[in-house]
Amino acid sequence: MSVKDTNSRSKGMELFDVKPIAVGGDPVSLEDKIWLTRQEHFEAVRFWNRTIEIQRKTALEKAPRADG
Repeated sequence: MSVKDTNSRSKGMELFDVKPIAVGGDPVSLEDKIWLTRQEHFEAVRFWNRTIEIQRKTALEKAPRADG
């Protein structure tokens, strides 16, 4: 894909990692990238923020406690 193709295709769009790096996504894989509208991007970010927060809470609940 040329720069010209990318610019015309991405006008008004946001490039988004389908699976964020924080949860094992590949930062350079083109298969892990998708063009989203601004609204779709907001929704995807909210989804992943909730998902990551749930994963962190679950990990903390399963972690052994220092106080016994």
